[in-house]
Amino acid sequence: MNNYILSSIIFSYSLLITAFVYGVTNEKMRNNELSKEYLIYLGFILVIETVNHFLITILEIKNTHFLYPLYFAGEFLILMSLCFKELKATKKWKIIMGVVASYIFIETTVLWLFNHDASTGYAKIISHLIIICLVAILLIKYIKEVEKNDPRWFIYGALFLYYSISLFLFLLMSQLTEQNINIWIINNILSSLLYGSFIYTFYKLIKWRSK
Repeated sequence: MNNYILSSIIFSYSLLITAFVYGVTNEKMRNNELSKEYLIYLGFILVIETVNHFLITILEIKNTHFLYPLYFAGEFLILMSLCFKELKATKKWKIIMGVVASYIFIETTVLWLFNHDASTGYAKIISHLIIICLVAILLIKYIKEVEKNDPRWFIYGALFLYYSISLFLFLLMSQLTEQNINIWIINNILSSLLYGSFIYTFYKLIKWRSK
């Protein structure tokens, strides 16, 4: 494996572990309703990444696309739950997003079963576009209320940046082959920025709630 991509993976994974452990070991973070959603998101990503790396490095399984249906649908549901709690969405919208999550899971499962590639459909595009739109609304909300010194806008800013560029890179990967390794390095850098924003926000929230 290329040294650059290996270094970017290790750095990103280290920040993910640090963010999750830092948040879950603090009682104030565990007991706060919104902070729990952040920890659930990080914990879910950590489990998926750990299983994926275990399958590839230990069991030497080259294709782990069978994890994609769970990953795409789970990631979508967790972030929708977070956004809907922030936006106080009605039950109708929760049902609609549940239907979308079911579509994402079914499409990626079917693609994996028949094509052995769960990433060739529209599920990831739809998922990312919805996430980007809702996170953008929350980001605008927190920027408008920046005088309250609520640091959570860092997380929504990082989520918006990550999913926007990630979607662009995903579309680009279907056209490029030789440069895909550079795209993966960029993706790992984006992941590092995202997990770093969680660490910073947790620090600020803990300090803020201690006053």
